[in-house]
Amino acid sequence: MGWFKKRRSDAAAPIVFATRAEAEAAEAKQAAAGLEPGYGRLRNASGTYYVFRGSDTEKAKQYLRDEVNVTRELTYYVVETPNGNWGKDIDGLYLENLLPWQRNAAAAEHQGHIIGVLTGATGFVAIDDGGGDNFIVCVRCGDCGHEWEDGVRYQNSTAVRCPSCAALNSVDSRRISYKRYSDGVTISYEIRPDGTI
Repeated sequence: MGWFKKRRSDAAAPIVFATRAEAEAAEAKQAAAGLEPGYGRLRNASGTYYVFRGSDTEKAKQYLRDEVNVTRELTYYVVETPNGNWGKDIDGLYLENLLPWQRNAAAAEHQGHIIGVLTGATGFVAIDDGGGDNFIVCVRCGDCGHEWEDGVRYQNSTAVRCPSCAALNSVDSRRISYKRYSDGVTISYEIRPDGTI
């Protein structure tokens, strides 16, 4: 993978825990999430990366959300999944890049709805600077009503697949906007009476 080649380092080493019990507890949580160690720890000028592989994207996202606490800048936990590389850094959950099929919203069978924005100001700055092609939202499936987190394009429609019923949904992010100022970023959107954006 291109991102791996850019980040690869000879200084790779495993994650270090204070006690063997902590290490075993972490390994048990990773196994429960279906994760296997990928490349271990990678360190270079752009940061430190803890990389895993996971066969279930939703379990991987749940693991990142619930079990990973990032408190340092330039520290990234990444899980390579069949539905993209999901990660977590100090700003929260992120998707490295959308998959090619996600750009074809016209192929969607249902109209999904964005019900929350999870990406903060830093994520929108990255999009503005060309460092990302998506931001993270909470989506509601237009078929079964299931809710999940996914990456979507800014000010555009994106195809997303429901992890519950596998329906292909089109979601529109044109009601979400941000303005960048010298002292920060303002994200704006209006919530409709039905709870959608």
